[in-house]
Amino acid sequence: MSTMKDVANLAGVSISTVSRVLSGDNPSAASKKTTARIWDAVRTLEYSINETASNLRKPKPVIDEKVIDCILARELLFFSDPFLSSLRHVIEECLFKKGYRLRGQIGVSELNNLDSIGDAAIILGRVDSNVLKVLKKSYKHLIYTGLQEMDLNIDSVICRGYDSVCAAMDYLASLGHKRICYLGETSREERYVAYLDMVKKLRLADDKSLVVDVLFTPGDSYSGLKKALSKGLDCSAIICANDASYFGVLKAVKEFHKSIPEDISVIGINDMEDIRYLDPMLTSMSIPVEDMGNLVVQLLISRINQLHSVPAKVYIPSRLTVRDSCIEFRGRSGKHAPSNTD
Repeated sequence: MSTMKDVANLAGVSISTVSRVLSGDNPSAASKKTTARIWDAVRTLEYSINETASNLRKPKPVIDEKVIDCILARELLFFSDPFLSSLRHVIEECLFKKGYRLRGQIGVSELNNLDSIGDAAIILGRVDSNVLKVLKKSYKHLIYTGLQEMDLNIDSVICRGYDSVCAAMDYLASLGHKRICYLGETSREERYVAYLDMVKKLRLADDKSLVVDVLFTPGDSYSGLKKALSKGLDCSAIICANDASYFGVLKAVKEFHKSIPEDISVIGINDMEDIRYLDPMLTSMSIPVEDMGNLVVQLLISRINQLHSVPAKVYIPSRLTVRDSCIEFRGRSGKHAPSNTD
């Protein structure tokens, strides 16, 4: 069985630093980089709190350590989606402090190959009805978390992507943008539905060429936007349905000798940390990942302890964080600033 000393050695820090980070009592116990190394070591060693030692310092937790499975509903996108990855880490750390251990990411395709399945699982990302049927047969307790509103009849913690896109479109329209490009997935995607609804509500340009249907990855976003630009995509703003897409947008726009935000304003969804270090910094709808993760754990433990029986659905709002990637649209010299209402 691994010890705290093993974790400290693997992470290259002192035992006292590991103790402070894992206790969660002091948010500034270590830098983000050091904290990440410690949690990587915890995962690698499958370390769990030594209850005998812990009891010398504080009362025994009400719940014993149990294994919670983490189901990746969209496993192909998980490692390229910083939002889902960050959410998983928050959940893992919170569960650990409650005496639970989150089993490593399990793709839906792996369920039949598991030696054992626990009583409870957390579903990350939207899930289809067929997969949900399998999960409900396999687990006694399920909870879903993500950006998509879904009628699953299980506990859910949601920050609606629909609402985020509506707010983002409102902001771009307030800056005078009428030809707004949607960059992201369209199939069974609430963010795309919100885009279409806001185009009608705000009487913006309704043009199929303004929709670039790509996966939520930098590579797909780059390829898709580059192809659209080569075909003459005419827009004054782009809404990235996922912040990771911004990396691809920056590259594609630069290759076509355009500038952000002078030629094209860009807004994203998620407010992932990395985009704050890009030039220009991305204006984005901030998703409160910490709050989402903590509420997922609270709701799941409540369910496990039979403190509630009716499927609960908790909504968390996003908020606009304005940075450098959007400016007011003043029209183009010698060019019509079109709208479907002209």
